[in-house]
Amino acid sequence: MKNHRKPLNRSITIGCIIFIILLCVLLSIANHLLFTNYVYDDYQTYIRELLHVSLSQIDGDDLKDCIESKEESEKYKASLLYMDNLMDHIDDIHYLYAVLPLNTNDTGNMMSVFSAERYYDRYVDTEGNLYLGWISEDEFDPETAALFAKIMEGDDTVTYFEENTEWGIDYTGAIPIRDSDGNAVAVLALDIDMTFLKEQILEHAIVNILLVTLTGIGFIMVFLLWSRKNITKPIVALEQSAERFVDHSQGQRDVKALDFVAPEIHTDNEVEALSDAVVKMTEYMREYVTDVVSAEKKAANMQELANRDALTGIRNKTAYDHEIKKIEVRLQDGETKVGLAMVDLNYLKKLNDTYGHEKGNLAIQKLCRLVCTVFDHSPVFRIGGDEFVIILCGNDYDNYEALTEQFAAELQKMADDPALEPWEKVSASIGAAFYEPGKDDNMESVFARADQAMYENKVAMKAVRE
Repeated sequence: MKNHRKPLNRSITIGCIIFIILLCVLLSIANHLLFTNYVYDDYQTYIRELLHVSLSQIDGDDLKDCIESKEESEKYKASLLYMDNLMDHIDDIHYLYAVLPLNTNDTGNMMSVFSAERYYDRYVDTEGNLYLGWISEDEFDPETAALFAKIMEGDDTVTYFEENTEWGIDYTGAIPIRDSDGNAVAVLALDIDMTFLKEQILEHAIVNILLVTLTGIGFIMVFLLWSRKNITKPIVALEQSAERFVDHSQGQRDVKALDFVAPEIHTDNEVEALSDAVVKMTEYMREYVTDVVSAEKKAANMQELANRDALTGIRNKTAYDHEIKKIEVRLQDGETKVGLAMVDLNYLKKLNDTYGHEKGNLAIQKLCRLVCTVFDHSPVFRIGGDEFVIILCGNDYDNYEALTEQFAAELQKMADDPALEPWEKVSASIGAAFYEPGKDDNMESVFARADQAMYENKVAMKAVRE
Protein backbone atom coordinates (compact mmCIF):
# COMPACT_ATOMS: atom_id res chain seq x y z
CA MET A 1 0.00 0.00 0.00
CA LYS A 2 1.22 3.52 -0.77
CA ASN A 3 3.01 5.28 2.09
CA HIS A 4 1.15 8.60 2.29
CA ARG A 5 2.91 11.70 3.55
CA LYS A 6 -0.24 12.77 5.39
CA PRO A 7 -2.34 9.70 6.22
CA LEU A 8 -6.00 10.53 6.73
CA ASN A 9 -6.17 8.70 10.05
CA ARG A 10 -3.19 10.63 11.43
CA SER A 11 -4.51 13.94 10.11
CA ILE A 12 -7.91 13.33 11.72
CA THR A 13 -6.26 12.32 14.99
CA ILE A 14 -3.96 15.35 15.12
CA GLY A 15 -6.71 17.73 14.05
CA CYS A 16 -9.13 16.28 16.59
CA ILE A 17 -6.57 16.49 19.41
CA ILE A 18 -5.66 20.10 18.56
CA PHE A 19 -9.33 21.06 18.33
CA ILE A 20 -10.21 19.41 21.65
CA ILE A 21 -7.18 20.95 23.40
CA LEU A 22 -8.13 24.42 22.17
CA LEU A 23 -11.77 23.79 23.08
CA CYS A 24 -10.81 22.55 26.55
CA VAL A 25 -8.56 25.56 27.13
CA LEU A 26 -11.20 28.03 25.95
CA LEU A 27 -13.99 26.34 27.93
CA SER A 28 -11.82 26.18 31.04
CA ILE A 29 -10.89 29.85 30.75
CA ALA A 30 -14.47 30.91 30.05
CA ASN A 31 -15.86 28.78 32.87
CA HIS A 32 -13.18 30.03 35.25
CA LEU A 33 -13.92 33.66 34.40
CA LEU A 34 -17.66 33.13 34.74
CA PHE A 35 -17.27 31.38 38.08
CA THR A 36 -14.82 33.99 39.34
CA ASN A 37 -17.19 36.78 38.35
CA TYR A 38 -20.06 34.91 39.98
CA VAL A 39 -18.13 34.43 43.23
CA TYR A 40 -17.00 38.04 43.29
CA ASP A 41 -20.53 39.26 42.53
CA ASP A 42 -21.82 37.07 45.33
CA TYR A 43 -19.26 38.43 47.76
CA GLN A 44 -19.92 41.98 46.64
CA THR A 45 -23.63 41.53 47.35
CA TYR A 46 -22.74 40.01 50.73
CA ILE A 47 -20.38 42.89 51.60
CA ARG A 48 -22.86 45.53 50.39
CA GLU A 49 -25.65 44.14 52.59
CA LEU A 50 -23.39 44.07 55.66
CA LEU A 51 -22.24 47.62 54.99
CA HIS A 52 -25.80 48.89 54.62
CA VAL A 53 -26.86 47.06 57.79
CA SER A 54 -23.91 48.59 59.62
CA LEU A 55 -24.54 52.00 58.11
CA SER A 56 -28.13 51.90 59.33
CA GLN A 57 -26.85 51.75 62.91
CA ILE A 58 -24.65 54.84 62.59
CA ASP A 59 -25.87 58.39 63.26
CA GLY A 60 -23.81 60.53 60.90
CA ASP A 61 -24.30 63.78 62.85
CA ASP A 62 -23.33 62.13 66.13
CA LEU A 63 -20.33 60.47 64.53
CA LYS A 64 -19.21 63.82 63.15
CA ASP A 65 -19.31 65.32 66.65
CA CYS A 66 -17.36 62.36 68.03
CA ILE A 67 -14.67 62.79 65.37
CA GLU A 68 -14.31 66.48 66.15
CA SER A 69 -14.28 66.01 69.92
CA LYS A 70 -12.43 62.68 69.95
CA GLU A 71 -15.00 61.62 72.60
CA GLU A 72 -17.24 58.52 72.33
CA SER A 73 -20.95 59.27 72.64
CA GLU A 74 -23.63 56.83 73.75
CA LYS A 75 -24.78 56.43 70.16
CA TYR A 76 -21.20 55.81 69.13
CA LYS A 77 -20.84 53.09 71.75
CA ALA A 78 -24.15 51.49 70.75
CA SER A 79 -23.11 51.41 67.10
CA LEU A 80 -19.74 49.95 68.00
CA LEU A 81 -21.39 47.29 70.17
CA TYR A 82 -23.68 46.34 67.28
CA MET A 83 -20.74 45.94 64.97
CA ASP A 84 -18.82 43.94 67.56
CA ASN A 85 -21.78 41.56 67.64
CA LEU A 86 -21.61 41.28 63.86
CA MET A 87 -17.95 40.34 64.12
CA ASP A 88 -18.76 37.70 66.77
CA HIS A 89 -21.54 36.12 64.74
CA ILE A 90 -20.09 36.29 61.23
CA ASP A 91 -16.81 34.49 60.79
CA ASP A 92 -16.22 35.74 57.24
CA ILE A 93 -15.61 39.32 58.39
CA HIS A 94 -11.92 40.07 58.73
CA TYR A 95 -12.24 43.76 59.65
CA LEU A 96 -15.17 46.16 60.04
CA TYR A 97 -14.03 49.73 60.60
CA ALA A 98 -14.46 53.40 59.79
CA VAL A 99 -11.63 55.77 58.93
CA LEU A 100 -11.17 59.42 58.06
CA PRO A 101 -8.62 60.09 55.27
CA LEU A 102 -6.30 62.90 56.32
CA ASN A 103 -3.85 62.98 53.41
CA THR A 104 -2.24 60.72 50.82
CA ASN A 105 1.22 60.62 52.41
CA ASP A 106 2.84 57.43 53.60
CA THR A 107 2.69 58.52 57.27
CA GLY A 108 -0.10 59.97 59.36
CA ASN A 109 -2.51 59.63 56.51
CA MET A 110 -5.55 58.01 58.19
CA MET A 111 -7.46 58.55 61.43
CA SER A 112 -9.32 55.68 63.05
CA VAL A 113 -13.00 56.47 63.70
CA PHE A 114 -13.91 53.04 65.05
CA SER A 115 -12.84 49.42 64.60
CA ALA A 116 -15.17 46.53 65.45
CA GLU A 117 -13.60 43.68 67.43
CA ARG A 118 -14.61 40.21 68.47
CA TYR A 119 -15.25 39.65 72.15
CA TYR A 120 -11.84 38.14 72.84
CA ASP A 121 -9.99 40.95 71.09
CA ARG A 122 -12.14 43.63 72.64
CA TYR A 123 -12.03 42.51 76.29
CA VAL A 124 -9.23 39.93 76.66
CA ASP A 125 -6.36 40.52 74.25
CA THR A 126 -6.77 44.25 73.73
CA GLU A 127 -3.31 44.84 72.31
CA GLY A 128 -3.60 46.22 68.82
CA ASN A 129 -7.16 47.56 69.21
CA LEU A 130 -7.79 50.86 67.44
CA TYR A 131 -9.69 53.68 69.10
CA LEU A 132 -11.32 56.91 68.08
CA GLY A 133 -8.76 59.50 67.06
CA TRP A 134 -5.83 57.15 66.58
CA ILE A 135 -3.65 58.28 63.66
CA SER A 136 -1.97 55.65 61.51
CA GLU A 137 1.69 55.93 60.63
CA ASP A 138 2.34 53.20 58.08
CA GLU A 139 -0.71 50.91 58.09
CA PHE A 140 -2.07 52.49 54.89
CA ASP A 141 0.09 53.11 51.84
CA PRO A 142 -0.38 56.29 49.79
CA GLU A 143 -2.38 54.47 47.09
CA THR A 144 -4.88 53.10 49.63
CA ALA A 145 -5.11 56.49 51.37
CA ALA A 146 -5.83 58.16 48.04
CA LEU A 147 -8.50 55.54 47.27
CA PHE A 148 -10.26 56.15 50.63
CA ALA A 149 -10.15 59.89 49.97
CA LYS A 150 -11.72 59.34 46.57
CA ILE A 151 -14.44 57.10 48.09
CA MET A 152 -15.25 59.79 50.65
CA GLU A 153 -15.60 62.36 47.88
CA GLY A 154 -17.69 60.05 45.74
CA ASP A 155 -21.33 58.94 45.79
CA ASP A 156 -22.99 56.30 47.95
CA THR A 157 -22.02 53.43 45.69
CA VAL A 158 -19.97 50.73 47.37
CA THR A 159 -16.40 50.60 46.06
CA TYR A 160 -14.67 47.21 45.97
CA PHE A 161 -10.94 46.55 45.82
CA GLU A 162 -8.31 44.04 46.87
CA GLU A 163 -5.84 45.12 49.49
CA ASN A 164 -2.51 43.51 50.39
CA THR A 165 -1.83 43.70 54.09
CA GLU A 166 0.70 42.12 56.44
CA TRP A 167 -2.05 39.66 57.44
CA GLY A 168 -2.84 38.58 53.89
CA ILE A 169 -5.07 39.66 51.02
CA ASP A 170 -8.43 41.22 51.85
CA TYR A 171 -11.35 41.97 49.59
CA THR A 172 -12.68 45.32 50.76
CA GLY A 173 -15.94 47.12 50.28
CA ALA A 174 -16.15 50.79 51.30
CA ILE A 175 -18.86 53.45 51.38
CA PRO A 176 -18.97 57.02 52.74
CA ILE A 177 -20.77 57.80 56.04
CA ARG A 178 -22.79 61.00 55.72
CA ASP A 179 -24.37 63.42 58.14
CA SER A 180 -27.88 64.79 57.81
CA ASP A 181 -26.65 67.46 55.39
CA GLY A 182 -25.25 64.82 53.07
CA ASN A 183 -21.63 65.59 53.84
CA ALA A 184 -19.23 62.69 54.13
CA VAL A 185 -17.76 62.48 57.62
CA ALA A 186 -15.84 59.15 57.32
CA VAL A 187 -15.54 55.97 55.27
CA LEU A 188 -17.09 52.70 56.45
CA ALA A 189 -15.13 49.67 55.24
CA LEU A 190 -15.51 45.92 55.56
CA ASP A 191 -12.73 43.44 54.78
CA ILE A 192 -13.32 39.82 53.81
CA ASP A 193 -10.39 37.44 54.02
CA MET A 194 -9.57 36.37 50.47
CA THR A 195 -7.95 33.08 51.50
CA PHE A 196 -11.17 31.07 51.41
CA LEU A 197 -12.30 32.90 48.28
CA LYS A 198 -9.06 32.12 46.43
CA GLU A 199 -9.18 28.50 47.57
CA GLN A 200 -12.75 28.20 46.39
CA ILE A 201 -11.88 29.63 42.96
CA LEU A 202 -8.77 27.44 42.67
CA GLU A 203 -10.69 24.32 43.66
CA HIS A 204 -13.39 25.06 41.13
CA ALA A 205 -10.77 25.72 38.44
CA ILE A 206 -9.05 22.39 39.09
CA VAL A 207 -12.33 20.47 39.09
CA ASN A 208 -13.45 22.29 35.94
CA ILE A 209 -10.20 21.56 34.09
CA LEU A 210 -10.37 17.89 35.08
CA LEU A 211 -13.98 17.56 33.95
CA VAL A 212 -13.39 19.37 30.66
CA THR A 213 -10.19 17.38 30.00
CA LEU A 214 -11.84 14.04 30.75
CA THR A 215 -14.80 15.01 28.59
CA GLY A 216 -12.43 16.02 25.79
CA ILE A 217 -10.47 12.77 26.05
CA GLY A 218 -13.69 10.80 25.98
CA PHE A 219 -14.89 12.71 22.94
CA ILE A 220 -11.57 12.15 21.13
CA MET A 221 -11.70 8.41 21.77
CA VAL A 222 -15.32 8.10 20.65
CA PHE A 223 -14.77 10.28 17.58
CA LEU A 224 -11.61 8.48 16.53
CA LEU A 225 -13.27 5.10 16.90
CA TRP A 226 -16.23 6.34 14.89
CA SER A 227 -14.06 7.93 12.16
CA ARG A 228 -11.89 4.81 11.93
CA LYS A 229 -14.94 2.59 11.50
CA ASN A 230 -16.89 4.85 9.16
CA ILE A 231 -14.21 6.78 7.25
CA THR A 232 -10.52 5.87 7.41
CA LYS A 233 -10.73 2.08 7.61
CA PRO A 234 -13.24 1.79 4.71
CA ILE A 235 -11.19 4.22 2.60
CA VAL A 236 -7.99 2.25 3.27
CA ALA A 237 -9.78 -0.97 2.29
CA LEU A 238 -11.06 0.69 -0.89
CA GLU A 239 -7.57 1.97 -1.68
CA GLN A 240 -6.06 -1.49 -1.21
CA SER A 241 -8.66 -3.04 -3.50
CA ALA A 242 -8.00 -0.39 -6.14
CA GLU A 243 -4.22 -0.95 -5.93
CA ARG A 244 -4.68 -4.72 -6.26
CA PHE A 245 -6.86 -4.11 -9.31
CA VAL A 246 -4.24 -1.82 -10.87
CA ASP A 247 -1.40 -4.25 -10.18
CA HIS A 248 -3.40 -7.16 -11.58
CA SER A 249 -4.49 -5.19 -14.64
CA GLN A 250 -1.05 -4.10 -15.83
CA GLY A 251 -0.12 -6.05 -18.94
CA GLN A 252 -3.27 -8.16 -18.64
CA ARG A 253 -4.39 -9.45 -22.05
CA ASP A 254 -7.42 -11.31 -20.76
CA VAL A 255 -10.27 -8.84 -20.38
CA LYS A 256 -12.23 -11.30 -18.27
CA ALA A 257 -9.48 -11.14 -15.67
CA LEU A 258 -10.04 -7.40 -15.18
CA ASP A 259 -12.27 -7.95 -12.18
CA PHE A 260 -12.40 -5.40 -9.35
CA VAL A 261 -13.00 -7.04 -5.95
CA ALA A 262 -14.72 -4.41 -3.81
CA PRO A 263 -14.25 -4.46 -0.02
CA GLU A 264 -17.17 -5.00 2.32
CA ILE A 265 -18.25 -1.47 3.22
CA HIS A 266 -21.54 -0.87 5.03
CA THR A 267 -21.22 2.64 6.43
CA ASP A 268 -24.44 4.07 4.93
CA ASN A 269 -22.57 7.27 4.08
CA GLU A 270 -20.53 8.85 1.28
CA VAL A 271 -17.72 6.29 1.67
CA GLU A 272 -20.07 3.43 0.80
CA ALA A 273 -21.42 5.48 -2.09
CA LEU A 274 -17.83 6.04 -3.29
CA SER A 275 -17.16 2.29 -3.14
CA ASP A 276 -20.28 1.59 -5.18
CA ALA A 277 -19.26 4.25 -7.72
CA VAL A 278 -15.79 2.71 -8.07
CA VAL A 279 -17.35 -0.72 -8.69
CA LYS A 280 -19.61 0.69 -11.38
CA MET A 281 -16.73 2.61 -12.93
CA THR A 282 -14.57 -0.51 -13.18
CA GLU A 283 -17.48 -2.40 -14.74
CA TYR A 284 -17.89 0.35 -17.36
CA MET A 285 -14.12 0.36 -17.95
CA ARG A 286 -14.16 -3.40 -18.43
CA GLU A 287 -16.93 -3.13 -20.98
CA TYR A 288 -15.12 -0.30 -22.73
CA VAL A 289 -11.81 -2.18 -22.77
CA THR A 290 -13.62 -5.22 -24.14
CA ASP A 291 -14.98 -3.15 -27.00
CA VAL A 292 -11.59 -1.51 -27.61
CA VAL A 293 -9.72 -4.82 -27.57
CA SER A 294 -12.23 -6.32 -29.94
CA ALA A 295 -11.89 -3.39 -32.33
CA GLU A 296 -8.11 -3.45 -32.07
CA LYS A 297 -8.03 -7.13 -32.90
CA LYS A 298 -10.11 -6.56 -36.00
CA ALA A 299 -7.99 -3.61 -37.07
CA ALA A 300 -4.78 -5.50 -36.40
CA ASN A 301 -5.92 -8.39 -38.53
CA MET A 302 -6.65 -6.01 -41.38
CA GLN A 303 -3.62 -3.73 -41.19
CA GLU A 304 -0.86 -5.83 -39.66
CA LEU A 305 0.39 -7.32 -42.91
CA ALA A 306 -0.01 -4.07 -44.81
CA ASN A 307 1.27 -1.11 -42.84
CA ARG A 308 1.52 -1.77 -39.10
CA ASP A 309 4.44 -3.20 -37.15
CA ALA A 310 3.01 -5.75 -34.72
CA LEU A 311 5.64 -5.26 -32.00
CA THR A 312 5.81 -1.50 -31.73
CA GLY A 313 2.50 -0.46 -33.24
CA ILE A 314 4.12 2.09 -35.56
CA ARG A 315 4.16 1.83 -39.37
CA ASN A 316 6.41 -0.77 -40.98
CA LYS A 317 8.69 -1.05 -44.02
CA THR A 318 5.76 -1.38 -46.39
CA ALA A 319 4.27 1.87 -45.11
CA TYR A 320 7.67 3.54 -45.38
CA ASP A 321 8.04 2.54 -49.03
CA HIS A 322 4.61 3.96 -49.81
CA GLU A 323 5.47 7.21 -48.05
CA ILE A 324 8.79 7.57 -49.91
CA LYS A 325 6.97 7.25 -53.24
CA LYS A 326 4.70 10.12 -52.22
CA ILE A 327 7.70 12.23 -51.21
CA GLU A 328 9.49 11.63 -54.50
CA VAL A 329 6.40 12.87 -56.31
CA ARG A 330 6.55 16.06 -54.25
CA LEU A 331 10.28 16.39 -55.02
CA GLN A 332 9.44 16.43 -58.70
CA ASP A 333 6.99 19.23 -57.99
CA GLY A 334 9.80 21.31 -56.49
CA GLU A 335 9.59 20.52 -52.78
CA THR A 336 13.06 20.12 -51.29
CA LYS A 337 12.57 20.48 -47.53
CA VAL A 338 12.77 16.84 -46.51
CA GLY A 339 15.20 14.73 -44.52
CA LEU A 340 15.65 11.26 -43.10
CA ALA A 341 17.02 10.17 -39.74
CA MET A 342 18.16 6.62 -39.11
CA VAL A 343 18.01 5.12 -35.61
CA ASP A 344 19.56 1.76 -34.77
CA LEU A 345 19.25 -0.08 -31.45
CA ASN A 346 22.66 -1.07 -30.12
CA TYR A 347 23.42 -4.47 -28.59
CA LEU A 348 20.09 -6.09 -29.53
CA LYS A 349 21.76 -9.45 -30.17
CA LYS A 350 23.51 -9.29 -26.80
CA LEU A 351 20.21 -8.52 -25.06
CA ASN A 352 18.47 -11.40 -26.83
CA ASP A 353 21.26 -13.83 -26.06
CA THR A 354 21.57 -12.75 -22.40
CA TYR A 355 18.00 -12.03 -21.34
CA GLY A 356 15.88 -13.57 -24.06
CA HIS A 357 13.96 -12.24 -27.01
CA GLU A 358 11.14 -10.99 -24.81
CA LYS A 359 13.48 -8.53 -23.10
CA GLY A 360 14.96 -7.62 -26.47
CA ASN A 361 11.46 -6.83 -27.70
CA LEU A 362 10.90 -4.64 -24.63
CA ALA A 363 14.08 -2.73 -25.52
CA ILE A 364 12.82 -2.23 -29.08
CA GLN A 365 9.48 -0.99 -27.79
CA LYS A 366 11.11 1.40 -25.35
CA LEU A 367 13.39 2.85 -28.00
CA CYS A 368 10.39 3.24 -30.29
CA ARG A 369 8.51 5.20 -27.64
CA LEU A 370 11.50 7.46 -27.06
CA VAL A 371 11.95 8.17 -30.78
CA CYS A 372 8.25 8.94 -31.20
CA THR A 373 8.31 11.21 -28.12
CA VAL A 374 11.35 13.26 -29.14
CA PHE A 375 10.45 13.50 -32.83
CA ASP A 376 6.76 13.95 -32.20
CA HIS A 377 6.13 16.03 -35.35
CA SER A 378 7.46 13.38 -37.74
CA PRO A 379 6.29 9.91 -38.86
CA VAL A 380 8.43 7.05 -37.53
CA PHE A 381 8.78 3.66 -39.25
CA ARG A 382 10.29 0.38 -38.13
CA ILE A 383 12.03 -0.93 -41.23
CA GLY A 384 14.00 -3.77 -39.64
CA GLY A 385 14.50 -5.70 -36.45
CA ASP A 386 16.39 -2.92 -34.68
CA GLU A 387 16.20 -0.12 -37.26
CA PHE A 388 13.91 2.88 -37.35
CA VAL A 389 13.68 5.67 -39.87
CA ILE A 390 12.22 9.12 -39.27
CA ILE A 391 10.91 11.28 -42.09
CA LEU A 392 11.81 14.70 -40.68
CA CYS A 393 8.99 17.22 -41.06
CA GLY A 394 8.10 20.68 -39.81
CA ASN A 395 9.73 21.68 -36.51
CA ASP A 396 11.63 18.40 -36.36
CA TYR A 397 13.31 19.27 -39.66
CA ASP A 398 14.22 22.78 -38.46
CA ASN A 399 15.36 21.71 -34.97
CA TYR A 400 17.05 18.43 -35.75
CA GLU A 401 20.30 19.27 -33.96
CA ALA A 402 18.52 20.25 -30.72
CA LEU A 403 16.30 17.17 -30.90
CA THR A 404 19.34 14.95 -31.44
CA GLU A 405 20.90 16.38 -28.28
CA GLN A 406 17.64 15.80 -26.42
CA PHE A 407 17.56 12.22 -27.72
CA ALA A 408 21.14 11.62 -26.54
CA ALA A 409 20.37 13.17 -23.16
CA GLU A 410 17.37 10.88 -22.65
CA LEU A 411 19.51 7.84 -23.53
CA GLN A 412 22.17 8.97 -21.04
CA LYS A 413 19.56 9.51 -18.35
CA MET A 414 18.35 5.90 -18.76
CA ALA A 415 21.93 4.64 -18.73
CA ASP A 416 22.58 6.41 -15.41
CA ASP A 417 19.35 5.25 -13.74
CA PRO A 418 20.21 2.44 -11.28
CA ALA A 419 16.54 1.52 -10.92
CA LEU A 420 16.25 0.37 -14.54
CA GLU A 421 16.91 -3.17 -15.73
CA PRO A 422 19.65 -3.72 -18.35
CA TRP A 423 17.14 -4.12 -21.20
CA GLU A 424 15.48 -0.87 -20.10
CA LYS A 425 18.73 1.09 -20.48
CA VAL A 426 18.43 1.23 -24.23
CA SER A 427 21.37 2.45 -26.32
CA ALA A 428 20.94 3.69 -29.86
CA SER A 429 22.84 5.37 -32.69
CA ILE A 430 21.34 8.12 -34.83
CA GLY A 431 22.29 9.83 -38.07
CA ALA A 432 20.50 12.07 -40.53
CA ALA A 433 20.74 13.39 -44.07
CA PHE A 434 18.78 16.10 -45.88
CA TYR A 435 17.74 16.21 -49.50
CA GLU A 436 20.07 18.37 -51.57
CA PRO A 437 19.00 19.23 -55.14
CA GLY A 438 21.71 18.41 -57.66
CA LYS A 439 23.35 16.01 -55.25
CA ASP A 440 20.47 13.61 -54.62
CA ASP A 441 18.53 12.11 -57.52
CA ASN A 442 16.01 10.46 -55.20
CA MET A 443 15.33 9.60 -51.58
CA GLU A 444 17.38 6.42 -51.84
CA SER A 445 20.60 8.43 -51.87
CA VAL A 446 19.36 10.47 -48.87
CA PHE A 447 18.63 7.21 -47.09
CA ALA A 448 22.17 5.95 -47.88
CA ARG A 449 23.78 9.09 -46.46
CA ALA A 450 21.58 8.96 -43.33
CA ASP A 451 22.49 5.32 -42.82
CA GLN A 452 26.19 6.17 -43.16
CA ALA A 453 25.84 9.00 -40.64
CA MET A 454 24.13 6.63 -38.22
CA TYR A 455 26.95 4.09 -38.66
CA GLU A 456 29.55 6.76 -37.94
CA ASN A 457 27.68 7.71 -34.78
CA LYS A 458 27.64 4.05 -33.73
CA VAL A 459 31.41 3.77 -34.25
CA ALA A 460 31.99 6.96 -32.28
CA MET A 461 29.82 5.72 -29.38
CA LYS A 462 31.68 2.42 -29.32
CA ALA A 463 35.03 4.23 -29.23
CA VAL A 464 33.88 6.36 -26.28
CA ARG A 465 32.78 3.28 -24.29
CA GLU A 466 36.07 1.53 -24.97
